Amino acid sequence: MASAKPSHTALRFSWRTFLFGIVLLGLMFAAHYRFHGAFERMDLIAYDLRINTIAPHPSSGLIAIAAVDDRSIAQLGQWPWPRFVLARLVDALKDYKVNVIGFDAIFSEPDKSDVTRGEIGEKLAGLGLKHDAIGEVLGPGNDQAFATAMKSHGLTVLGYPFESHQFQGHSGGVKTAGFLDKIRPPGPLGYGIVRQAPGKSPQLIEAYGYSPPIPLLNDAAHSIGYFDVDADADGEIRGEMTVIQFDGRYCAPLFIAVADAYAGGASMVLGLDPNGVSGVSVAGVQIPVDDTGRMLVNFRRGAHPFPHYSISDIINRRIAPDKLAGKIVLVGATAHGLGDRGVTPVDGDMARVEIHANAIDNMIQGDFIRRPIEAQEIALVATLLIGVLMSVGVAWLSALSSAALGVILLVGYYAYAQTRLLHDGLVIGVVFPLLTAVLMYMVLAGYRYITEGREKRHLRVAFEHYLNPDVITSVLDSPHGLKLGGERRHLAILFADIVSFTKRAERTEPEDLVALLNTYMTSMIDVIFKTGGVVDKLMGDGIMAFWGAPNDLENPSRSAIDCALRMLENLRGLQKNDPRFVDLDIGIGISSGDVVVGNFGGENRFDYSVIGDTVNFASRLEGLTRHFKVHLLVSRVTYAEAGAGFIGRELGLVKVKGKELLVPIVDVAGRDNDSVDPSFYRHFGDALTMIRAGDILSARAELERLGEARPDDTPVRIYLDKLAADPEHPPADMVFEFETK
Repeated sequence: MASAKPSHTALRFSWRTFLFGIVLLGLMFAAHYRFHGAFERMDLIAYDLRINTIAPHPSSGLIAIAAVDDRSIAQLGQWPWPRFVLARLVDALKDYKVNVIGFDAIFSEPDKSDVTRGEIGEKLAGLGLKHDAIGEVLGPGNDQAFATAMKSHGLTVLGYPFESHQFQGHSGGVKTAGFLDKIRPPGPLGYGIVRQAPGKSPQLIEAYGYSPPIPLLNDAAHSIGYFDVDADADGEIRGEMTVIQFDGRYCAPLFIAVADAYAGGASMVLGLDPNGVSGVSVAGVQIPVDDTGRMLVNFRRGAHPFPHYSISDIINRRIAPDKLAGKIVLVGATAHGLGDRGVTPVDGDMARVEIHANAIDNMIQGDFIRRPIEAQEIALVATLLIGVLMSVGVAWLSALSSAALGVILLVGYYAYAQTRLLHDGLVIGVVFPLLTAVLMYMVLAGYRYITEGREKRHLRVAFEHYLNPDVITSVLDSPHGLKLGGERRHLAILFADIVSFTKRAERTEPEDLVALLNTYMTSMIDVIFKTGGVVDKLMGDGIMAFWGAPNDLENPSRSAIDCALRMLENLRGLQKNDPRFVDLDIGIGISSGDVVVGNFGGENRFDYSVIGDTVNFASRLEGLTRHFKVHLLVSRVTYAEAGAGFIGRELGLVKVKGKELLVPIVDVAGRDNDSVDPSFYRHFGDALTMIRAGDILSARAELERLGEARPDDTPVRIYLDKLAADPEHPPADMVFEFETK
């Protein structure tokens, strides 16, 4: 019968590791608060990588770029061109039926040709020529031609710069020539409706000077909007500023001014609360912004998601009419030599006019990327949850299982963040949660490896003399079954002793006796280990062992009986092969029941052992094997728990020293498949049944037949003697009382 194997599935929960994990998690949050800027920069880098892994969103097809490119410069001359060229461009775009034109260019000074024209006019006036005549001689100026073309088109938007592109830390008055510190009428496009929530007015991005187009062009344009783009701390441009405060006005950017013109001048609403910008709405489209009013741009990807047309080709009508009809056309520099470019998440060298085109396309399609306060809260809550789960996992699971848990948490959270980015446009930070998970696993796993390594070395030293190496490994891997100080468990206890060992010791030399004991103990202990038992004590020639602790066994009683039978088989092998064991015999007693098992002793010296009445009874049973002249006695509880497959006979009730109760005991002779005659033991049981039924004559006859079959069987002889001792009052049950072991 194979012995039950220890369970290795459950693991001990390490409270020290868990509490250390909670402390480590708190330190991670403290570091995030202290070095928030560094985590933000890492999240920006992660955002760039993430945005390039999702499928690109196609552009609306409503935006085109009139490019100041190398081809146009080669044909029209060095940029900036005389403004009559721009007038021709606007006229051509009008003919193409372009809806809105937006200029990403500066027009803060008069055209150079117009300056020269003015000087000539002054000289002609000095000669006495009248103003009307001078006009007829010189003709209209370049700026006037440009202004006339814009008025004729009706929806041309001009751009302008503020004094600085980094507004957050800017202070002081106007420092750059050509920048005005007051708004010049009609002024830049601003928000028509500003909704201020109760409370303190927020501090917004503020500028201290602007450089508007010259009055002639400013008056001719539909509106003007700033084209400044504020880069992040790492120099990349990821968003657009939707509002800048200047001279008491909340100014709108070029991309919103163009979108507003495209929408027919619909309402523009700015929401403010004490924390900053609470919302921006244009033509009913809600633009997601942060507290500073910055909007993340959902960049289109690929080669020219917005078609580029060389300005020289537009002026010369080389573009098919359907390519531009009804569209928004942004005019801006794309030639690398002009330098009006920036680094974005999807392109390391993007023309800035394309950044505005992306922002406008976001507004047209409404597919914004959002990073509200709620997204930061989600990341922090996720970090807390991941940190707690990692602490529980490392404290409870094995190294491999906790690593698998970490991978599941990492992949699961990243997949969740990417899904929200793809389907909701919600940017949830990934660096802090993922970095927390990785660092916590590394630190906690290392901590547990070091601390539990010390514990395992200590336990291995303590148990290496008691347990099979495989059982030691299971205890170290799953020490939940080992409670220092003791716990109540249901075990099977075995005592084995050599019969008449004292007499043998008297007639044997000490060295020979030690050699014999070493051979005997090696053979017996090996069997105990193989059946999952624990050697509790070696007492001279005696052995005490138990089953069912520190790890659980499926059937401790069966394992103990199986071990005892194997011990007897090993002894017969020794008797056959080693002359020293020819006359050596042993007795074994086994009892099963609840005991207290654990480490008992002092702080510096203790033993892993068991305490309880079951232990004492097992020792008494081993002693009773001498009285009944049998090899293996077990309690009836042990025999019943072991189950079928064994050959045995109940010997009656015994009352041993120290116990008041009568306990039924069983003589186990072997297994069903052993060379043991089961009929003998079955007939003995029949006789015992007859005695209990009061059929003494039949019982005596049955026992006499058994005695003839086995004259040396002591239990049969004891039963016949008890029946003959008082034939007038035969016993209702066989009871044996023993006052000594």
